[in-house]
Amino acid sequence: MSSMQAGLQRLLNVTADSLAEYCGLTGDQQENSVFFERQLGLLQRNPSQNAINSEFCAKYLPALVDAYDAQDVAFNIPMRMLNIVAYLPYFSRFLLMTAKTSICKTQARRMATASSVPPDPAHLVEMCQFLSTLLALQGTSSVSEEDKQALLPKMREWNRKYQRQQITRCLKQLEDDPETTLMAEGLKLHCQKSLNECGFDGCENSGISKLLQCSRCKTAVYCDRNHQKMSWPFHKATCFPAVF
Repeated sequence: MSSMQAGLQRLLNVTADSLAEYCGLTGDQQENSVFFERQLGLLQRNPSQNAINSEFCAKYLPALVDAYDAQDVAFNIPMRMLNIVAYLPYFSRFLLMTAKTSICKTQARRMATASSVPPDPAHLVEMCQFLSTLLALQGTSSVSEEDKQALLPKMREWNRKYQRQQITRCLKQLEDDPETTLMAEGLKLHCQKSLNECGFDGCENSGISKLLQCSRCKTAVYCDRNHQKMSWPFHKATCFPAVF
């Protein structure tokens, strides 16, 4: 097989490691936006998408957040990958374990101080979707009042111009709209459910205060070892040793 064919085969095979490579997280590799974009397209059609994203988080989430912190613009490859995995319990646990409140603050500030927005409206939608998820997980209080007041006029302008639900939702969260706030609280509960409730489907022991944590991934808990054992056939697809 030629080197070109080998490279093409690697590009078509989406894995946690290949995503990390094109995000610029491994070895001496630099970010590759073209290959990253192609892998995202393939990932969205992959039936193992949830497992791939879970493995990526378990192995590379701290490095991805460091790469995100090193950026100085609101739209970038680390942000896009974080947006994809933000719904996973790995991400929620990382926020709780490391107190990374700066992620929400940083994204809001970058959007508030940006001199321009990406020319592609789809990129703006990604930015707003990511900030919306962060606001749900960490609360609007994680954004400074100065940044909020600077961002709100921009959000209102973008909302009028593009009329996308992700922009509207993010705007209403920043405006502390009661209905949107309630929906955000529901999203937070959903994202953190496996961290706080027994992972056995149908478990009625919701009142137990001390739950057994999966020692491998640390993103699932159970009321007893029997429920953990019975849940393993369903949990194993997204269970990977976490580096954090």
